[in-house]
Amino acid sequence: MRHAINRAAALLMLAALALLLGSAPALADEKMTWKEVSHLTQVHKIKVADAEDHLVGVYEHQGVVLFPDGRQGAYVSQGRFDVYDREGGERNHDGYGKMSFKDGSTIIFKCRGKETFKEGSKLPWVSGQGTFIKGTGSYKGIKGSLTYEGGYVTGLDKNDTGGDAVLTYQAEYTLQK
Repeated sequence: MRHAINRAAALLMLAALALLLGSAPALADEKMTWKEVSHLTQVHKIKVADAEDHLVGVYEHQGVVLFPDGRQGAYVSQGRFDVYDREGGERNHDGYGKMSFKDGSTIIFKCRGKETFKEGSKLPWVSGQGTFIKGTGSYKGIKGSLTYEGGYVTGLDKNDTGGDAVLTYQAEYTLQK
């Protein structure tokens, strides 16, 4: 009888524990937003033979990221593009962005997007999505996704650099230890 009572008590404890664990809230994704203010520092383009204005190439943007809570960081992105250099032409890009913070933490993400022209504008509007691939310091183990959009506020100079852009990012992420 004594074993039956101990067994029943143990089963009740296990059932209660399972109920508690099963009803514990899952950790929700954190949300993060920021603005990128960057300058096109390098570009190398090659004409493609299928059309007079078809270009492929690589680029680098450098600048800063600004967060609503006042945090700031340095920003650099490198990537490649495949564009028809005309308004309304197909303009695609993909690349990598890196944010570096004062405390030594970093975030690296991969992105893919496109450029379009809003009515009346001769400067491209940029939009796309991405995923976090690595973090260090306080962002170690970052996983998640992001979207971005914004536009150029200045055009390119005679060396095809100098375009200044302002983009807004929205992200959901978790930190996995």
